[in-house]
Amino acid sequence: MSLPTPLYDLKCFPSVYEPSEDTFLFIDALETEMDFIKSLNPTSIIEVGSGNGVVITSLAAALKCTQVLFAIDINPLACLATEHTAHLNKTTVECLNMDLLSNFKDSVFDIILFNPPYVVTESEEIVGQGLSRAWAGGINGREIIDKFLPKLRDCLHSKGVCYMITIKENKPDEIKEIMLDFGFKTAIVKERKVPGEHLFVLKFWRG
Repeated sequence: MSLPTPLYDLKCFPSVYEPSEDTFLFIDALETEMDFIKSLNPTSIIEVGSGNGVVITSLAAALKCTQVLFAIDINPLACLATEHTAHLNKTTVECLNMDLLSNFKDSVFDIILFNPPYVVTESEEIVGQGLSRAWAGGINGREIIDKFLPKLRDCLHSKGVCYMITIKENKPDEIKEIMLDFGFKTAIVKERKVPGEHLFVLKFWRG
């Protein structure tokens, strides 16, 4: 099943991450997984760090969702951009301004999407709520990723699945071992080499 890139217009959102190679790889990976995703009959879907809203909107359109999908972002303008992208494509995504999944105490999701800040930077660059928070990942590009992964134990449904972007510098094999300790299996759904980056889309599910 084809997942076309949704319409988007970010001219009013200068501090929001423009769709790039990682965005398009993520959509391609979800396209590959559509039969499996549909087999889950998902009723609760969320994207963490939705940014421009292109990925969650693409999935919403493909599933022809009648229910509201959720997204979260630490950047309040990204929340508005996500909802704007969803509106342009006649889908409904409610985006909440929060850090990771911190405000979801008793919620579990069938599908969690995460395109994290994965670029290797100094820890001091992980500050504020602006554009740098979309890419600055700290040591090994893993500081935000390592805060996120343990949350899957409480926020992902027992039969649910999480898809996450990483790069080679994030040490995907090490992430696989961490997730094994948490009781999850890991697979590479898609990978792509682009100038300056070797991108991976990882899939996590309970073993």
